[in-house]
Amino acid sequence: MKCVILCGGYATRLYPLTLDTPKPLLLIKGKPLLNYIIEKLEKTYEVDEIFIATNDKFYEHFLRWKSSNSFIKKVKIINNETKTNETRLGGLEICGL
Repeated sequence: MKCVILCGGYATRLYPLTLDTPKPLLLIKGKPLLNYIIEKLEKTYEVDEIFIATNDKFYEHFLRWKSSNSFIKKVKIINNETKTNETRLGGLEICGL
């Protein structure tokens, strides 16, 4: 089974905290929130691949995050290529559905 984690929002209501950091990568007890989710998914036998859908503004942040972590399951970052709230796509459009 594939798992899609939607991280394509701009978290504007959390500014200035999220002005330069995507909400899923904010630190909670010293590690990004997204790490807690991935750790739970890695314990799930049914999930064999994880897709993280994000926007163009934060795409590089997620690539750096991925390169600084090692995961048991395959993790792929998808860039929806949007740069603002107004041009963002729906969650399923990102995945080509």
